[in-house]
Amino acid sequence: MVTSQINLFKAVVSTQSTGDDFAAQLQHLRVQDAEEYNMVKIKLETDVQVLEQQLQAMRATYQLNSEKLDYNFQVLKKRDEENTITKSQQKRKITRLQDTLNNLKSKFAKQEAHYRDENQQLADVYKRITDQFKELQKKSKHFQATDTKKFIDVWVMNEEEAMELAKKVMDEDSIVHCQQLGLDWSVPETAKVLEGEGRPLLAGEPPKQASTSSLKSARAAVEDVMRAASEAGSGQLEFSRSTMGGEGKGHKFSPVLIKSVLELLCAEADFLVEKKLVHLLAPLEHDERLLMKLDSIFKAIGVETEDDINRLTEYFLATVEDNPDQANLIHPNEVLKAIRLFVADSVSPNKVTTHKPAVEFDSTAPARDSGNDAGYWQALANILPKSHELKWDALLEGLQKYHGVLAQRAKLIEDTDKLQNQNSELRMLLQQYIGSRVNQDLQIPPTHTIPSEVLRDYAIDS
Repeated sequence: MVTSQINLFKAVVSTQSTGDDFAAQLQHLRVQDAEEYNMVKIKLETDVQVLEQQLQAMRATYQLNSEKLDYNFQVLKKRDEENTITKSQQKRKITRLQDTLNNLKSKFAKQEAHYRDENQQLADVYKRITDQFKELQKKSKHFQATDTKKFIDVWVMNEEEAMELAKKVMDEDSIVHCQQLGLDWSVPETAKVLEGEGRPLLAGEPPKQASTSSLKSARAAVEDVMRAASEAGSGQLEFSRSTMGGEGKGHKFSPVLIKSVLELLCAEADFLVEKKLVHLLAPLEHDERLLMKLDSIFKAIGVETEDDINRLTEYFLATVEDNPDQANLIHPNEVLKAIRLFVADSVSPNKVTTHKPAVEFDSTAPARDSGNDAGYWQALANILPKSHELKWDALLEGLQKYHGVLAQRAKLIEDTDKLQNQNSELRMLLQQYIGSRVNQDLQIPPTHTIPSEVLRDYAIDS
């Protein structure tokens, strides 16, 4: 009976507990459904508001676009009216400009006649100014020649003074090596500047070791070539490298070949000649016209001597492929390349330049090359080699130390002499003190207090 009651009680408790759980779950589901309902409601309300806002924005955009289109239509209509008015104005303007053009043509005819007369007047003024310029050019040449002479005089004066000082330095260097250091002395390499090595050429000085052909001007060489070529005839331009030399003295190539090279140069390098000069040379004969053109071309590319012409000829020769010993003139299209190579090689620092005398100053001649002046004076200033300078410095340092030792020794000798004089005076006083008669009256004479060694030394010295 008790057991059945207990089981009944447990069943009731279990049923009640299950009912409570189901009630709690039902309440939880109700709360959850309410929250979801609220969220969906809020979302839908938000979407409705957004759509209403978009609808209002689209209506506003539509209204704005409608107003813009109406405005643009009115603007285009206004522009069309303005263009119509402008078109009529332009037509009237064209008519007016046509009248102006006719008036300007008549004025142009009058101005042309006026300027023709003015041009003639200016030509006369130009001629007068040209004459004045030529006179001024003569004065300029005179002053340039004077300045060149002054430069040479100052150069020579300073050079003589520098040479004299350099020779004194060499003599002193010889004395330092032979007498002071006891070394063998020979003229250093830097002293070659005293013999003129590396000395720049002054205006009017001939180049050293210049041959007769290099002293001949380019114009004279061309005249000789033209004369020799006329005597020899046209000949054959093809030649052998083993027989390059011409018959003329100083010619490296035959006159016929050189003349052909010069004619090719004039034909392909005529842009180096002024057009005004070309018109002036038209009435002249072929040879004279060729000479005048060559003068202008030679000045432009820096050809001054016969050697320059020979070097220029080498650039105009092309070797035959089948026979390397044969050579012909280069193709006309390669002339400019040959001129560039010649000019590039001519401006190299290894080329020896010649200068005209200052008395016969030529304004068209190249200026004196002063690039080696600083090196020449620097070589004179540094004529003593670095090794010799180091020896001089070492000798100077040794002599200064020796002088210091001698000065110290002289001071010691002077101090010794002073001490000897003082010693002599003290000896005399001691002798008077010992030999005085007063010592006999004393109970203890000084001789009894002085050590016997001192008395003995004093007796020896006495």
